[in-house]
Amino acid sequence: MKKKIIGILLFFVGFILVLFIFNTNAYPSLGDNHSSCHPGTGVGIDTSTSSTISADLSSSFEISVTATGPSGFSVIVLSGADNNDLFSFNQSTVTDGGAGDLDSSIGTIRTVFSVTTPATKEIYTIIIIARDSAATPAIAFKRFEVNVGAAAVELDVLGFVFDHLNYIIGGIAILSLAIATILYQINREKYTRTHGILAGTSLILTTINIILIVPNAVATFDTIVQFMPLRLLHIILGIIGYAAGIVAFVAGLSGHRTRVPGFIALGCWGFNYIQGLIFIFAGVGL
Repeated sequence: MKKKIIGILLFFVGFILVLFIFNTNAYPSLGDNHSSCHPGTGVGIDTSTSSTISADLSSSFEISVTATGPSGFSVIVLSGADNNDLFSFNQSTVTDGGAGDLDSSIGTIRTVFSVTTPATKEIYTIIIIARDSAATPAIAFKRFEVNVGAAAVELDVLGFVFDHLNYIIGGIAILSLAIATILYQINREKYTRTHGILAGTSLILTTINIILIVPNAVATFDTIVQFMPLRLLHIILGIIGYAAGIVAFVAGLSGHRTRVPGFIALGCWGFNYIQGLIFIFAGVGL
């Protein structure tokens, strides 16, 4: 029985390592629509402009888009999104059949955005969105990477770490707990101290991760409850796992040997971590 448990845990650790290695971005582009929080359908957008654009400082270029959607839909340059506000656009909103729409047919918008670049050398990202008129709109979008002034692509290690911070901390915490559990299964007398250090480290890192995640979770809780039941499950399992981790930690400090809370914590946190990475690979975001 002990060998089976160790085998399962080793597989679990290896699986998380593989997912973590091949996960390149904790905040990826989310495909053609945010179906998780914008559940409507029927809106699409396409472009004949390359998604990678090179331009001089304070120069102009054009982006051509063709969008389709229901009556009353529009194509917008959303203020505050990505680096949109650093560029100047000849128009910010084009409605179906309105000014700027070069296609007279209903349900199709064909338009050209004239864009003026900033005066600072940098690699920017701009986003153009098609959306219907619903209160919670269906959307589709196109992102464009604009290299202004032939800016050099630099390896931002610190930025990479901060962009992936929750996944890095969470991954280390789960691996620590998994290794602690494996060692305890191999020889509980020999590795009791090591088990305690690794398991305690896991709980501390998870506490830090929770502190970092809670503000965003609170801000989006209504959306999570309404449109993302799997994310709600993620929260519930996280709470159960954290409570079990605290019980296991207190029990260990008091000298009681109980494996159940530790297994519950490892199971809940491991499921949540894998679920989160699957969400990313599937293109489902907040």
